[in-house]
Amino acid sequence: MLGNLTKHTHHSAWHTMHNVVCGGAMLQDRNLEAVEAAGIPVQVIHGGEDQVVPVECSLHLKAKLPTAEIRLMDGCDHRTVIFRGEKGFGFAEELRTFWSDSDQKQRLPA
Repeated sequence: MLGNLTKHTHHSAWHTMHNVVCGGAMLQDRNLEAVEAAGIPVQVIHGGEDQVVPVECSLHLKAKLPTAEIRLMDGCDHRTVIFRGEKGFGFAEELRTFWSDSDQKQRLPA
């Protein structure tokens, strides 16, 4: 990760990521419609203090995919959601629970 970061200035890296995540999301509308139509459960875990990917990107996704669960982690930035998961933020456990619940829902007869 460090090697890749040194190839960019902060300014270029931030704009590249912002364009990929936020700009690319707008190009995914058709895919999001297919996910919604198929009833595939989606959960987004986003650091409330994220300066890399603005919270607005997750809110845009929620607008396009109303059934998505958006979980804002207070006091977390872009890295702490993942890297401090073992220290009380519960990131991995939330994912396990979501996947388990999703798997059980898909097995239930309609």
